[in-house]
Amino acid sequence: MATLSMTQPPTAIDSDYIDVTTQHLVRVAGWAVLLIGCSIAVLLALDPSIQRSRVVFNLGAALVGGLALLLARMGRWRLAAHLLVWGVWLFVSLVSVRNGGVRGPNLLNYPVLIVLSGWMLGGRVTLLLAALTGVLFGGFFWADALGRMPPVPEGNTTAHMVYLCGILLLTAAATLLSRRNYLRRVVEAQRTATDLAASEAELRKLLRAVEQSPESIVITDLQECIEYVNQAFLLRTGYSRAEVLGRSSEAFSSNGLGPAQRQGLRETLARGEVWAGEQVNQRKDGRPLAEAVVVAPIRQPDGRISHFVELKQDITERKRAADEIHRLAHYDALTSLPNRSMLVEHLAGLQAQPGHGPVSVHALLLLDLDRFTTFNDARGSEMGDRLLCAMALRLSRQLPPEGLLVRVAGDEFAIVLHGLGNDVAQAGRNALAFAAQVQTALGLPMRLHGDAGPTQWTASVGITLYPQSAEDRVQDALRRASTALHRAKVLGGGQVAFFEQEMGQAAEQRFRVERELRQAIGAGELRLFLQSQVDVRGTVVGAEVLVRWQHPRDGLVAPGVFIPVAEASDLIVLLGRWVLEQACQLLARPWFARQRVRLSVNLSARQFRQPDFVAELQQMLECSGADPTLLTLEVTEGLVIEDFDDVVAKMRALVALGVEFSLDDFGTGYSSLAYLKRLPIQEIKIDRSFVRDASTNADDGALVEAILSVARHFGMRVVAEGVETRAQADYLVERAPAIVYQGFLFSRPEYQAQWLERQQAVTVGATE
Repeated sequence: MATLSMTQPPTAIDSDYIDVTTQHLVRVAGWAVLLIGCSIAVLLALDPSIQRSRVVFNLGAALVGGLALLLARMGRWRLAAHLLVWGVWLFVSLVSVRNGGVRGPNLLNYPVLIVLSGWMLGGRVTLLLAALTGVLFGGFFWADALGRMPPVPEGNTTAHMVYLCGILLLTAAATLLSRRNYLRRVVEAQRTATDLAASEAELRKLLRAVEQSPESIVITDLQECIEYVNQAFLLRTGYSRAEVLGRSSEAFSSNGLGPAQRQGLRETLARGEVWAGEQVNQRKDGRPLAEAVVVAPIRQPDGRISHFVELKQDITERKRAADEIHRLAHYDALTSLPNRSMLVEHLAGLQAQPGHGPVSVHALLLLDLDRFTTFNDARGSEMGDRLLCAMALRLSRQLPPEGLLVRVAGDEFAIVLHGLGNDVAQAGRNALAFAAQVQTALGLPMRLHGDAGPTQWTASVGITLYPQSAEDRVQDALRRASTALHRAKVLGGGQVAFFEQEMGQAAEQRFRVERELRQAIGAGELRLFLQSQVDVRGTVVGAEVLVRWQHPRDGLVAPGVFIPVAEASDLIVLLGRWVLEQACQLLARPWFARQRVRLSVNLSARQFRQPDFVAELQQMLECSGADPTLLTLEVTEGLVIEDFDDVVAKMRALVALGVEFSLDDFGTGYSSLAYLKRLPIQEIKIDRSFVRDASTNADDGALVEAILSVARHFGMRVVAEGVETRAQADYLVERAPAIVYQGFLFSRPEYQAQWLERQQAVTVGATE
């Protein structure tokens, strides 16, 4: 709970404050002095035998009474009381001196003044007044004993009567007013005593209720120091009363608050309002304690806040029950995966918000286990449940850290892939790649507990991207994915179907390219291009064979358009065979034999895995008359690690014919020396991604040097791809003087006829 400072109202009584009874006495005494003084002065003035000084003294006393009334009207009650007491005392004393002292008729004024002073001005002033009066009386007696006091003058009977009546009336008024005030205070005291007794009983009852309350109650001062805790707090937290009293409430009551909650608590209490919220505090033994907390100010009768009370209810079990209800509502009981309800909520949270710029695309995959119903019927529901749990475990292992895996229903699962970017085509390719990865994982053999032998499974997968627009709804995405899943199941087990308008257009484009490429191979629309490979002296020592498609409608088609389509189908085998045939025919020309220029041809994994590939290539070499020692076949690391023994056997058979092998894009894949030493590789090609930044990037430079070291160790040639600047070439030659360059710095891909014509011209010029 926050520390607050409350401004305390002043407790000191104002110097002019005086009670109601005293106010009445000031008024009565003021009027009495004014009227008595004036009346006596008038009566004395009408008596020729009376001394004029006595008239003046009585008028002075009357003036004191008038001024006292004026001050009372101004609210200066205490000053008015002082003026009355001391002013009248002064004039009475002057009159007494002239009227014979203790033998005169004015001594009755002093007791009345002392009584009035006691009620109006309190004990100190009254004691002072009594002391001064005693001194005055002593003086009177001393002077009278010495015979120095004047004789008692003859008085005016009427004036004396007025004087006595006034004194009597004033004494009676003061006595009655004082008695009434006393009785009122006695009644108030009795009432207060009764109220206090009732309040004490209520307090005892309240204390018992608070102490025996099942909820924790904490009372703190304004500086958040704990002044009281009930028994429930002690039992719930494990602390003793001595451990918490006097300590800051924050150490026990708000350690579960976050910064925003704490700030809200401070602001609410500063306004004098009640704060309510939930906290996860800690018991003395460190266990968490979930509590619903209400912090309220305690106000005094004058509205001043003096303390704060904290009421805390243990909601640990309630929270646990709520969490369990949430789990049952949002998670599958069998696999403990999120269920369809959670999937809908999650997708709703990913929905595009209008006006927020480009939205990252996500992918929704629906998977259905093939033949699950048959398995469940044959093996029973218990084995079916085991299979579902095993599949859920395998799928969870394939899930990216930010992904979501859901069991939708039965044998149907859903996967959400997040943050695939805003490039729809790339997002689709990533989703397809992940689907292939999942299918591979599911297809691995597994043995279920209680089953006779291992089983293998496939799954049909439907994919859609989400959201496709700001208006794209969750149900629309689920419907698209379900439709795609249905199409995948129609195609047969282990298939993937993509439902997406853009991807559908791309699929149509791929279908069109595949159909036209199939025709192009037989129609002679393919063209062979060559890119030179030169040594450090600039001499052409070889060339890489490239293929281009001269489309009758679209012109020259880049390889990035049709090569991926060919690799995804059997066309890559036909295309690879055509390239090899053309390369062999080109090598058969006498110029290649004379100049010993090599041709490098890329091999696809599918083409190399053909059972008759070795025999087919041998036949091409024999039919064309090409020199096998001038042919280099480029293979990738991915090709050689699949069915390694078969690959090695085929490579050795071709090496026996004189064909050499180059390991393409070395360093971008597995780069395992374990298989490199077993392969008949004569050449390594450094990928252009390393060459590009080798001279400026320390990491790429280190990789290049490592590749060069491996090549030197195994006695292999090195070809650097993508050399485009002189700085790159100089960097490489400093580290490998025998390196071979391939890149735009030396040559761009050219049509085979033009390339051969130019190279022959260079050869003729050199001989001349």
